[in-house]
Amino acid sequence: MNNPLVSIIIPTLNRAHLIGETLDSVLAQTYKNWECIIVDDGSTDNSMNIISNYVDADSRLKFYNRPIDRIRGANSCRNYGFQLSKGELIQWFDSDDLMLPDYISEKVICFSEDLNMVMCSGFYWYPITGEKIPYDLVVKNYLFNDYVRWESKVLTPSVLFKRKYLSGKKIFNTKMTRGQEFELFSRLFFNLNEKDYYIINKSLFLYRQHSNSISLQDNVYIKPNKESMVFIALKNLERSIEIKDVELIKYQVYRIVNYYIQSVENNHYKNIFYVFFKFSALLLKIKFLFFAEFAFWGSLFFIIRKRSYKIEKRIRNYKIQ
Repeated sequence: MNNPLVSIIIPTLNRAHLIGETLDSVLAQTYKNWECIIVDDGSTDNSMNIISNYVDADSRLKFYNRPIDRIRGANSCRNYGFQLSKGELIQWFDSDDLMLPDYISEKVICFSEDLNMVMCSGFYWYPITGEKIPYDLVVKNYLFNDYVRWESKVLTPSVLFKRKYLSGKKIFNTKMTRGQEFELFSRLFFNLNEKDYYIINKSLFLYRQHSNSISLQDNVYIKPNKESMVFIALKNLERSIEIKDVELIKYQVYRIVNYYIQSVENNHYKNIFYVFFKFSALLLKIKFLFFAEFAFWGSLFFIIRKRSYKIEKRIRNYKIQ
């Protein structure tokens, strides 16, 4: 590809204290043919004034508010930004992370007519201490398998997409409150041909770690977040059954069982019944005996509604062949 336009799409909400640093990293890119679309989700801080100053200084930066008729959330902003974008290549980015200077150029140069996406690794960044921890992005089995088991750490900033590949596809699920990129990438990576992507195992961005990161909230039971994660796990179990990947089936089954137990412990009835019936239907496709085991022990655990390590052990440790 010859100097394609890259559309950088950044959703933001109340990031007045961080967005300037992110936009500075965009402006510092060695690759110059880009547009940056910032979509605000209804900030009540000084974000608009800060962003407006950047927009006035560089016409490549464009600022929009999420339309009021669209559901709130970063996913709506990402989808709206994509609709507004004009680039041949699409890069979603977050308003608290930073691009290193060659972040775009290193990926653009890898594109060919056949490639649909180029991925890179990054640094887990702790700005208070200044610590930057690199991670490897490699595929040992195949991309869907490694990604779902979190062996291949593909983050939102990792992937530069070809626009033609995304056109006509459902992008971000606006109902998700947790794991939105995980849900999207799981769908896109399922049955993805190895010729469709290329990986640069090089750290090209800083992935900010701080107390407000959603990724640090997993130790707290937040019902909408758990509903999102259950939805993803059940979909990935369905995909794993379709391709008959026993390793992935085991992995998803044990995750879903854990979600079920957590749901019972937290009286999360919507999740309890959704998992019980959807999961049971999928277990029938694996083995009737496992379905029967879960139907019995899962029901018993729900009736007792207190910790029983004997029941938990039976539910969690059934051997899938």
